Order: sequence, then structure tokens, then C-alpha cells
Amino acid sequence: MTFPDRGTTVHRHHHRTGTSVAVAVLTAALLFVAGPAFAIAPAGADKSNARAVTTTTAPLSPGQSGWVSVVWTSDQTVSGWSTTVTAPKGVTVTYPTTRGGADTSLYGSDTLVGTTKDFTSFKLKVPYTQTTSFQVVLTSRYSVGVGNDANGNGNGNGGNNGNGNGNSGAFTTTATVTVPVQAATGPAFTPQTPSLSIKAGSSGFERIAFAGGQTDLADFSVRLGELPAGLEVAYPGDRASAGLNGDQTLVGGSADYVGVRFIATDLKPGTYTIPVLISYTAASPQTRTASLTLNVS
Repeated sequence: MTFPDRGTTVHRHHHRTGTSVAVAVLTAALLFVAGPAFAIAPAGADKSNARAVTTTTAPLSPGQSGWVSVVWTSDQTVSGWSTTVTAPKGVTVTYPTTRGGADTSLYGSDTLVGTTKDFTSFKLKVPYTQTTSFQVVLTSRYSVGVGNDANGNGNGNGGNNGNGNGNSGAFTTTATVTVPVQAATGPAFTPQTPSLSIKAGSSGFERIAFAGGQTDLADFSVRLGELPAGLEVAYPGDRASAGLNGDQTLVGGSADYVGVRFIATDLKPGTYTIPVLISYTAASPQTRTASLTLNVS
């Protein structure tokens, strides 16, 4: 009879199959448990950890245009730094002209030395309608391990200390930063020419200067009010008022002037007070009055 042999054969075959299944299950379990411990970063991964330190910039006011900055750091040296900024609708972004105006880089150079800090600057123009804080997104592009090594790069720097660690190539990092918006303080502008001195019988242009306040004033123009007998005035281009010399906008924190021609052909010597009417547009059109002392000799 062959039943015992057949039974033995079947028994041994079943035992080997069970052992193989058990080994496979155990191997899979070990790989699942040990997998994270043995995970290897893909070749060419960015290990510089370049990142923004700044989360909130200096505050701006509705109607203000001003420079703000964001500080960056990294664990390893990166080079070729270039940052662009995306802002909400209505907020205008301007970059330094030193790079052509298409982006901004770092203050010291376009290299961010590992474990140090540097900053990028850009100008924001906030519309008068923007009365609450907003966010901007910075996208920074840079290179790692290109043209440097641990022996230095020939410029007195120590290199990126990692050209041999698989960290090389071009990379991008982004940061979302809050820009606080606060109400403006102080006067909208300050007259800087309280008085002028001219000769009786003269005819020439004189400068009347103004300093901007915290916010930008568009369509800035000046005309003189009631004049003393014997005095006439004229404005550039035979217009009804005088605009600023540099631009139509008196930029916050800057200074500019208007030119007015004083025709004193029949004006007698003396001291005269002349009203100065200033018009501009902030959140809405505005008109202010100042005074000018005219000394005629």
C-alpha cells in the first residue's frame, strides 16, 4: 500500500509552504517597522533648509508706499538668490533697480552663507482702500553646491561645506508673510518755504517746497490766492496751477517743489502775506491752505 508514503509527501509539502508564507509575512513586517529608520533622501534633494525667519514685516498705512524686508537663513550656503513677491490685488510691488527691477536678492550679495542671516527688501504701495493687514507670498530661487567646495570658492569664503553630500542643484522655497496695516499719523504734508525774497520790478520763477507726510498724495498742485496790488503770477505751461517738479505724486517721506513765476513789475517794496492753496488726492480729493510771506526789496 502507498498511502503512508503519499500522506508523508503531502505533509512535507504543506510544511514547506507554511514556512515560506511565515517568512514572507515576517519579512514584510520587519520592512514596515524598519522602513522609516532606513529611509534615504532622494538624490539631489535640497538639504540646505533655506527658510524665512520673518513672519511679519514692518507696518504700512493705507495710501503709503514703503520698503519692507524679510530675513532668511539656511543650514548650508546657497547662491544665486532671487526672490519675487506676490501681493493681493491693488497692492503694487517694486523691486530694487540694481537688479533691473524684475526681482530682489539679498542685502550683502546673492549668496546666503550657511547658518548666517541676510534679508531681502522690496517696496509695497498700499492703496487707500486697503485698511486691514494682508499677506504676501515670497518665492525664492537659489542654487546649492554649484561652483563651490569645502576648500573655498576663491573669494575668501569657506565654500558650502557639502558639495560631496548629494546636495546640489537649483531649488525653490516659499514663505507667506503678514504685512500689518495701521492708520497714518501726522500731517499729510508740511510746507517747507514759509517765505520768499524778491526784488521790486523783477520777474522770475521761485520754488515753493513741500515735504510729504506718511502717505502718498496724488495730483498735488499749488496755486496762489489773493495777490497784493502790482503783483501777478504765472504757472508752468500757462496752466491754472503749478504741479510738482518731479511727479504728480508727493510720495510719503519725500520732498518736492512747485515753480511759480512772480511778476513784480508794479509791486512796491514791502512785506506781503499771500495765501497758498494746495490740492491733492488721498483717499479722496482734498484742499488745504497755507501762507507765504513775500519780502520785496
